[in-house]
Amino acid sequence: MARRAVVTGAFSYIGAAVAAELLARGWEVRTLTNRRPPAGSKIAAAPLTFEKEHLRRQLEGADLFVNTFWVRIPFAGETFQSAVVRSGMLFDAAAAAGVGRIVHTSVSNPRSGLNLGYYAGKARVEERLRAAKVPYAIVRPTLVVGPADVLTSNIAWLLRRFPLFPVPDGGRCKLQPVTLADTARILADAAESPSGTEIDAAGPEAMTFWDYVQAVAGACGLTRLLVSMPSSVALAGLSLIEPLLGDVVLTEEELLGLQQELLLSHEPALGTESVRHWLQANADSLGRRYINDVSRHFGAGCDEAVLEPERLAR
Repeated sequence: MARRAVVTGAFSYIGAAVAAELLARGWEVRTLTNRRPPAGSKIAAAPLTFEKEHLRRQLEGADLFVNTFWVRIPFAGETFQSAVVRSGMLFDAAAAAGVGRIVHTSVSNPRSGLNLGYYAGKARVEERLRAAKVPYAIVRPTLVVGPADVLTSNIAWLLRRFPLFPVPDGGRCKLQPVTLADTARILADAAESPSGTEIDAAGPEAMTFWDYVQAVAGACGLTRLLVSMPSSVALAGLSLIEPLLGDVVLTEEELLGLQQELLLSHEPALGTESVRHWLQANADSLGRRYINDVSRHFGAGCDEAVLEPERLAR
């Protein structure tokens, strides 16, 4: 009898990758999502509606619940606080439905970033999960790099279109990116582990942000002038193009999180795939189009599949 998993956002980004990994391991996967299933998808989908009884019914009979729900930026009435509350509703519904295990996708170093709304909210969700009285695992990715990811794709997009690239405060801060495929594998391993665990999902290479931008440019075959400038000036420059793009390119909190090195793990790396090699292998498609995150989540693209798990599973 197939093991049953419910994954939030199986047609989005991390959710799609972990759904693909679970399918490859023989799991039956269902999803809670507000995106339309891709043509031919065999993953049963139900709306991600935050109503207590609806969530319980959708989680009933599941051996595993993988939660990837969160918000990147407060927008259209969605806040970090509302995301904390809704995450708690998902955990309560899983407990009421008798789900055997919850695997939650958090972020690296949430308790070190309590001065930032994103990280503080993630820390509160972890506390909520620990109190849910369901066997659980928490996986904390660093910067996840993969097809259609927002930050790396849009760095490449900017590099392809402008002769210079502003690097806030010299880009001396370190980060430790991890590929989407590695992230999905680590999440699936945590799902199949018999014990409770709290682990980072980080790649094998740490580098400065300056080096990371150079790696993206080099993979795309571009020679660009990287210019160090104060964070306030870099953010002001981005704010000039944001109205033209109809998007939020980078928030001050995201920049502060990077500068506080919150995307750097302090554990042995569980990721094995080189992000530099991934960039080189995917350079032809990297940055060819701008990834509009506001549209993806709140606008015209909010019901479209970002990634298709069954294609990723091939």
